[in-house]
Amino acid sequence: MTIRDEGGDSRELMLSAAWDMIVESFGYGGGSPRPAEAKILEQLKASDIAHRAGLTTGAFYNRWPNRESFLSEFIDYALSVDRSPTYSALKEIVSDFDGDAEDLVRLVAREDIRVIVANPAFAIHTHLWSMMRSRDDIGRRMETMYEDYRAESAPIFEALMDALDRDPHPDFTMEELIQFLMAMSEGLSLQYAAGGPGAPHVDLFGKLILAILPSLTVPR
Repeated sequence: MTIRDEGGDSRELMLSAAWDMIVESFGYGGGSPRPAEAKILEQLKASDIAHRAGLTTGAFYNRWPNRESFLSEFIDYALSVDRSPTYSALKEIVSDFDGDAEDLVRLVAREDIRVIVANPAFAIHTHLWSMMRSRDDIGRRMETMYEDYRAESAPIFEALMDALDRDPHPDFTMEELIQFLMAMSEGLSLQYAAGGPGAPHVDLFGKLILAILPSLTVPR
C-alpha cells in the first residue's frame, strides 16, 4: 500500500473510503453483496478505513477519538444530498427539454426511478432507515436529509408545474405536493428494485403523476 501525504484532507479521504466499502458491500461497483442480515456498518474498522484511504491508522485517530465518533460523522456524510446524483440529473433533463409538457413529466418520472435505483445511496439510506428503532439519532438525521432533498427537488417540481401551467390546489402547499411525490417515488423505487413479475413498470410513476395532479393542482 502506498501511504499518502497525511497533511492533505485525510478526513474526506477516509469518509470517501468508508463510503466505497459500504457501496461494495451492497454489490455496487463489482463488490460482493453481504447477506441481508449483515450489520453493514460493523465492517467500518479504523485500520481498514485508513488502509483503503492510503493512510495510517494513526491518521484516523488524529481525526476522530474513536470509531463511534467516526460513525456519527459518516452517517451525516452518507445522508448528504451530495451523495445522490438524482437531482442534478433531473435538473439537466428539465433544462434541456423542448417538447410537450406531459412528455416532460413522463421523462422526469421515469429517470427519477431509474437514477434512484441505480444509485448506491438509495440502498444505504434504506439500510439506515431500518436502524432508526435502535438509533434515535438516525431518525433525526434522516429528517434533515428529507428537508434537504425537498429543497433540492423544489426547482424541478416548480419547472414541471410551469410546463403544465398549474399551481397547487388551495388545500395544499408546494412542499406538501413535493413530500407526496417523493414518498410515491421511494415506494415505487423499492418495488422496482425488487424486480420480478410483480414489479411496477418504470413508466408507472409518470402515469400516476399525470392522473393525480389534476386533483392536487389548479390551472393558472
